[in-house]
Amino acid sequence: MSRLVNNSLALVLAVSWLGGLLLFPRALEPGRADLNGIELNLLVDRGDGRTQNDWFSGSPVMRTQLSESVLRVKSHNAGFQILSRPLPVFADECYAVAARGRVSTDWTSLFVTDEELRQTLGMLDLSPSAADTEWRLVFDSGGERRITVVFTGEQRSVLELERVSLIRLGRRSPCA
Repeated sequence: MSRLVNNSLALVLAVSWLGGLLLFPRALEPGRADLNGIELNLLVDRGDGRTQNDWFSGSPVMRTQLSESVLRVKSHNAGFQILSRPLPVFADECYAVAARGRVSTDWTSLFVTDEELRQTLGMLDLSPSAADTEWRLVFDSGGERRITVVFTGEQRSVLELERVSLIRLGRRSPCA
């Protein structure tokens, strides 16, 4: 090959490499489908053949049951924990987790954490109720690009979920 071709290829490779380096942080941002929020399904640990699960069990002795669009999570002698898949968010923006359901006992909580469960971005204690309740947890995504929604409960807790969604509020910090 001639020197001109070699120099041209090197230049194209260098420009492509620099372009990829500059655009890489955007690769972690939500896509168009997730731009304004995400509606989570209620499948735990396995999909239904058409849809992948959005939730994973975090405790070995809990029971989950999905019937008539209601996810029932029950613990016996130990508590329970269910974790969402990592959800893409824009850094330093306000979001809300909106959920509908009911809990049978105190000591049931909703957390939003970073993807690796190391930092809590928001927490809400869920009050027991015989009727369905709407819960809303507003939080700042901080510098995170992925978050995880976590529900926890103490022993003999029962959580029934009808809906969970992540809503992008679009404001910059501080979130109220």
